[in-house]
Amino acid sequence: MKLPTDVIIESITKFSVIYFKDKRHDPNAPAHNYITVPVKDDSCLLLCIITSQISKREEYYGIKVANKKALSSLVYVDSNNLPILTKRSVIDCNQAEFIRKKDLIEKIIDDSTIETKLKVSNIPDKLKKEIIEAINNSPFVKPYIKEMISYNKF
Repeated sequence: MKLPTDVIIESITKFSVIYFKDKRHDPNAPAHNYITVPVKDDSCLLLCIITSQISKREEYYGIKVANKKALSSLVYVDSNNLPILTKRSVIDCNQAEFIRKKDLIEKIIDDSTIETKLKVSNIPDKLKKEIIEAINNSPFVKPYIKEMISYNKF
């Protein structure tokens, strides 16, 4: 039995990976994986997109933006540290999005696309620390978002 989207979203309080199609993206774009980062307010989440389009992100931050600090806020992942991945990918920690859980439910196109792909225990602590460090080092993530990260919800 599949759980309703709101139940899945409300239950997320720790690091996990979710998969959904975002209403704000091109209608022809596929659904994406997102890593959720725990925050101090349980009614909210911090989302970072996981994309296999590594070269586009590297080009954007390395050439168009020309910001080495932003480039270092890309966290590289593959099936060794996130077993659900089929391709080498990157977590873009420069675009960490602080969002209320109820607003996240609104941006999901179709209830059938939401899935929680990993349990919290499957994400290595080393990767969690790398993600938090990348968010904190990003020149694009606002200070109030960095302050909301919950370090005790590992």
